[in-house]
Amino acid sequence: MIKTLSNLTKQDKEKFKVPKKIQQIIPIDTIYNDGIFQVGKNKFSITYKFTDINYAVASREDKEAMFLEYSELLNSFDSGATTKITISLRRLNKENFEKEILLPLMNDELDQYRKEYNQMLLDKAMGTNGMIREMYLTVSIFRKNYEDAKVYFRRVTTDMTAHLARLDSKCKVLNAVERLQILHDFYRTGEEMFFNIDLKQLMKKGHDFKDYICPDSFEFKKDYFTMGTRYGRVLFLKEYASYIKDSMIAELTDMNHNLMMSIDVIPVPTDEAVREVENRLLGVETNITNWQRRQNASNNFSAVIPYDMEQQRKEAKEFLDDLTTRDQRMMFAVLTFVLTADSLEQLEADSETLLTTARKHLCQMAPLNFQQMDGLNTALPIGLRKINALRTLTTESLAVLNPFRVQEIMDKDGIYYGENAISHNLIMVNKENLLNQSAFLLGVPGSGKSFSAKELIVFLALSTNDDILVCDPENEYSALIKTLGGEVIHIAAGSDDHINAMDMTQGYGEGKNPVIDKSEFILSLFEQLNKNGLGAKEKSIIDRCVALVYEDYQNGGKLPTLCVLREKLLEQPEKEADNLALEMELFTDGSLNAFAHKTNVDTNNRMIVYDIMDLGKQLKTMGLLVITDAMINRVTDNWKKGIRTHVFIDEFHVVFENEYSASFFNSAWRQFRKRDGYPTGITQNVEYLLASVTASTMLSNSEFIVMLNQASQDRQKLAKLLSISDEQMSYITNADAGCGLIKYGSSLVPFINQFPKDTKLYQLMTTKPTDRQNSMKGKQYE
Repeated sequence: MIKTLSNLTKQDKEKFKVPKKIQQIIPIDTIYNDGIFQVGKNKFSITYKFTDINYAVASREDKEAMFLEYSELLNSFDSGATTKITISLRRLNKENFEKEILLPLMNDELDQYRKEYNQMLLDKAMGTNGMIREMYLTVSIFRKNYEDAKVYFRRVTTDMTAHLARLDSKCKVLNAVERLQILHDFYRTGEEMFFNIDLKQLMKKGHDFKDYICPDSFEFKKDYFTMGTRYGRVLFLKEYASYIKDSMIAELTDMNHNLMMSIDVIPVPTDEAVREVENRLLGVETNITNWQRRQNASNNFSAVIPYDMEQQRKEAKEFLDDLTTRDQRMMFAVLTFVLTADSLEQLEADSETLLTTARKHLCQMAPLNFQQMDGLNTALPIGLRKINALRTLTTESLAVLNPFRVQEIMDKDGIYYGENAISHNLIMVNKENLLNQSAFLLGVPGSGKSFSAKELIVFLALSTNDDILVCDPENEYSALIKTLGGEVIHIAAGSDDHINAMDMTQGYGEGKNPVIDKSEFILSLFEQLNKNGLGAKEKSIIDRCVALVYEDYQNGGKLPTLCVLREKLLEQPEKEADNLALEMELFTDGSLNAFAHKTNVDTNNRMIVYDIMDLGKQLKTMGLLVITDAMINRVTDNWKKGIRTHVFIDEFHVVFENEYSASFFNSAWRQFRKRDGYPTGITQNVEYLLASVTASTMLSNSEFIVMLNQASQDRQKLAKLLSISDEQMSYITNADAGCGLIKYGSSLVPFINQFPKDTKLYQLMTTKPTDRQNSMKGKQYE
C-alpha cells in the first residue's frame, strides 16, 4: 500500500461509537471563531467558498487555458492534507427571497407598481430553476494543536486565493458561523431564515452549537436515511469511464432538487508515486518475461504477448511518463453525492435521474449500502473522509471532473437585470461591488435598449431614495418619469424652460480651480457653433473672457450667462473676439437662445428628465453638453448632502464628434464616478462611439456594460475591445429583444429579460408602436 495513504488511514482510524443522540452524528468536536473546526483526534479543517467562472460559454482556447489553470490548482494541493471540493445545490427559500429582494410597500400611489414588480420577480424566481449553486473547498490536516493548524492554514489560504484568482474566481475563508450555516441549511431545509447563532452567547449559556443546527431526528436504513421529515440518500461514483467529458459534473449537478456533491482528493508525493509506478511496471515486465519463458519452453518462439499484458505495460509506461515528464501528479479521489427530498418516491426519482446521467457518460454510480452515515459525513464540507472507495487518477483525469459552469450574479441589495441564459437564475446586480460604477447600454434599434434603461429607472424609483437624472434626446422617458412623480424639463427654441449654460455650483470641476473646467466646457460649446474648429487665438480669447465674467460676478457683477459672456467678448480689442460674438448672437439674442438665460425651472425633484427632442439638429449636441454640465452641478450638490445620483444619457455617441466636447464629457464621466454618481451611457451607434479614442477608453474602463443585439461591424469591434469569444458573441448575434451579454467586472454573463406584457409597468416602459396601439384599443373596449 502507498505510504501516504497508509498513514492517512492510520491517522483517520478511530473507535466506532454508537451514536446515542442526534448531535453525536455530526462529527465536529471543537469550533473556533476563525472557521477552523477540529473534526477528530488532532485533525483540523477549514472551508473556503469560491465563485463560479464562465466555463460553459468560453471559447475552446479559453477552456483549455482554464483547464490548465485548474490543473495547476490541483497540483498545488499539499500531499500531507486531504482536500474536498464540494458543490452545494439548494432551492431558493421563498421567505428569504421575499425578505431580501422584494420591494417594500411605501403606502403611496406607486405601490400598485411595486406590487406588479414584486409579482414579476416572484414568478421569475419560482417559475425557473430557483436553485442556488455554491462551491466550497475544504482542507483538512493532522496537527498537534490548533495553533499549528492555524499557521498551516494561513499559508494554504494564500496559495488557494492566488490560484483561484488566476481562474477569475474569488475565494473567501468562511468563519465558524458561516460554516455552521451551511450545515444548518442542509440539516434543516426550509428553516434557513431562522438561523441565528451568537457564539459568545452560546458559550455564556453553556449550550452546544450542535443543538442549533442538527435535525429533529436521524434514521439510517440500508440505502437511504431520514432526516427530520425529509429523506436522503448517499451515492458514490463506482466505475469510471475511460473517457469522461468535462461537462459531466455540470450535468450531474444540473437538478432542481437539493444535493451536495463532493470530490475528496488525496495527492501523493511525486517521488513516492514514481516508485510505486516503477514497481508496478516492473511487475508487469516480470509477468511478460515469465510468460515468454513458458512459451519458449514449449518451443513456441513466435507467440505474441497477450493483449491484456500489453495494455498493462502500455498504461504503466504512460502513467510513468505523465509523472516524470508531463507535470502530472498521482492522486486518490472518491466522488460522493447526497440527495434529499420531501418523499421517498421523489428521492427514488431523483436517484434514478442521477444514475441515468452517470450511465450516459459510461460511468456507474451506486448507493452506499449500510454506509449512509459515513457517506453523509464524507459528502458534507466538514473535512472528513469515511469512504474508502478510492480511485487512482492523474491531475488531468481529476481536472476533467471540473466543478465550474457559469458565473452567477446574485449580489445582496442588487437590482434585477434579467435571468442567466444558461442556469436561468435571477441576475441581481449591485454596482457598489465593482471597481467603478460607470455603465453602458449598447444595442441596435429594436433590441430593447430603451426598455432596459426604463426598467432600471423604475426599479431605482420604486426601491431607493436616490436621485435620477435623464438626458432624453428622443422624448422616450417623459411619460414614465411623470407617472413616477418626476419632473420633465422641456427645452426647445422658443420654450419657456431655460437652463443657464454658465451655472456653476460650489465644488464644480475636477481640479482646484473650477473656472478652468468651466472654460473647457465653454470651449466645447464654441466647437459646436464653429464646425471648422477654433484656432489658438480664439481659444485664448474665450478662456480669458470666461475667467473675466466669473471674476466680475464674484466682485458683485451680473450672474454669468451666455449673454454676459457675449458682452465681454465685444469688449475685447481683437478682431477674432467680434467674430466669436457674432457666432454667438443666434444662441443669445436669436431664436436658439434656450441656454442663454438664467435657469427658471424647478430642479429640486429627485427625478428629472431633460427633454431636448424639439431642439433641432443644430442645438441638440449643444443641449447634451449643457444638460451634462447641469447634471455635474446637481451631482456635486447631492454628493455634499450624501445623496447618490443615477445619470442616464441617451444618444451618447453624439458628444464625441469633436475634440473639446469629447474631452469635456470624459471629464464629466470621471466627476460623476468620484461624487457617488452612477453614470449610464446609452447608444445604438456603437461604431461612432468606438471611432473616438476617448469613448473607446471610457467603454473599456467601464466595469458594467449591457450589450443587446449588435450590428455585424459593431460586434467585431466590441469583440476585439472587450475580448469576447465567438461563443459569447452568439448571444448578441440576431438576439431577441431584451437578450444579450452583461459585462460584470471581468466576466461576461449571457442573459434573457422578458418582462410580462399584461402589466401596467410594461405599458409605461414599452416603446413598440404595436404595444401602444394594443394598449389604446384595450382602453377603448373597457
